[in-house]
Amino acid sequence: MLKTALRFSLILLIFQANAQTSTDTLVSVSGKVYSAKDSSVVTASILYEKLPYFDDMGLISSKADGAYDMPLVKGNTYNIAITKTGFLKFEKEIVITGNGSDLTQNEDFYLPVDEVELIKLENLIFPSGRATISRESYNELDELATWMNDNPTIVIQLEGHTDFRGNASANMQLSEARVVAVKDYLTDQRVKKSRVLTKAFGGTQPLSRDDTPEAKALNRRVEVRVIRR
Repeated sequence: MLKTALRFSLILLIFQANAQTSTDTLVSVSGKVYSAKDSSVVTASILYEKLPYFDDMGLISSKADGAYDMPLVKGNTYNIAITKTGFLKFEKEIVITGNGSDLTQNEDFYLPVDEVELIKLENLIFPSGRATISRESYNELDELATWMNDNPTIVIQLEGHTDFRGNASANMQLSEARVVAVKDYLTDQRVKKSRVLTKAFGGTQPLSRDDTPEAKALNRRVEVRVIRR
C-alpha cells in the first residue's frame, strides 16, 4: 500500500509539473544585432538563460542580416549574453512581457567593438645600439606597471622597432632584446609574465624614411598594444 501511495504521489507531481509547463506562455522575442560603432549588422552567438535558476536556456545565432528570433517564457527575466570575435562580450537582462495579443517583443542589441589600443612609450630611452633601459624611462614604465596591476585582466603586447638603416638581422635582434628588457622590468614590478607578450619588428615598420636625427629617433620605439581588457 505504501509503495502504491508513493507511486501515486510521484505520478501526481509529474502531472502537476507537466500541467504547469503546458500553461507557460511563449513570447517571440526578435530583433537585430548591431555594431555599436557604426550600426552595421552583426552575425553573433546569442545565449539566453532564465533567471535566477537557469532552468530555461539555449544558444542561437543571428543571421547574416543580424536578425534573430527566440521563444521565451512570458513573465520571466532572462540574461542575454552575445559574443562575436572583434567585439566585447555583451550582456543584458530583459523582462519578457509580450506586446499585445500577438505575444511579440522587439529587442535590438548593440555590441561594443573591441578596438585595439596602441600606445607609444614616449619617454622610453635606450643608449644607441643597446638594450639597457635608461633611468629616465623608469617613471613611464612604473606608471605602465601600476596601470596593469590596477587592471589585472589586461594583456599587452610590447612591440619593438628600430630605424630601418643598418643590418636587418642585427636590428631585429636589438628590437627583440629591448622589448624583453621592458618585459623584465614590468615583471619586476609584480606584473605577471603571462600578461606581457613581445614582438620584434626590427626596422621593417619605420614611421619616417627621412635621413634626419629626429626621424631616426622616431623610428626607434617600443609600443604597447592592448590586446585584451
